[in-house]
Amino acid sequence: MVCMSLKRILRLVIGVVLGSGVLVGGIWVSIHSLGNDETLYRGKPIAYWAEQSAHQQPALSNQAMLMLNGVVIPYLTNQMFSDTNDSRIRMALIDQLNGLPGVHITFVPQEGRRVQAINDLGSLGPKAKAAAPALLQALECKDDVLCGPAASALVKIQAEPDRAIPLLIGCLLDREGRGRPDVVEALGEFGPKAGAAVPVLVKLLADRSSKDIMAAVPIALKNIDPDAAAKAGVK
Repeated sequence: MVCMSLKRILRLVIGVVLGSGVLVGGIWVSIHSLGNDETLYRGKPIAYWAEQSAHQQPALSNQAMLMLNGVVIPYLTNQMFSDTNDSRIRMALIDQLNGLPGVHITFVPQEGRRVQAINDLGSLGPKAKAAAPALLQALECKDDVLCGPAASALVKIQAEPDRAIPLLIGCLLDREGRGRPDVVEALGEFGPKAGAAVPVLVKLLADRSSKDIMAAVPIALKNIDPDAAAKAGVK
């Protein structure tokens, strides 16, 4: 009888240990699968392929450019428009797990992921010119999330002014009629080529909606048309 009791206790202990192990393992897997990890392309981050694309050895630089144009840029441009939903179940699990001691799951919502995709494209500079049509489309849609980052990225990739400037002017104001600082700065970077934006920028001198817009408009005006800036009282 004693042996039987000991065996039962032993089986119970083993069951508890195994169950705890499964639970801990499940939590560990969840912690490492629910967060946002850096996107890798063939096991390498975007910075690696950007660096390789400037390599002195043509074989390596050509391979990197094929990777950027064939995989990285299409992935990022697709993410700009298609990554628009967050799973409620996933969000609930993250909230619950982050309530456990010592647990911190980093999670970027869909809006942040879309903006990061555009920022990654901008980080490639002129190497990401293939992304120009998608970035211009973001301006055409006048998406409040994407307009500013897309404007900055278009400057960095050195998009064609004739295509970019009219769309940037169309995105100067948000839905509340306030100026978008990133778009203003982008127009300023195009200099005199953005002369068509001057009338709107002069009106935006009265925009006091944020410190960023108040700082950006005078600088852009001076870069685009110093005479018009002086007439408008910009020092």
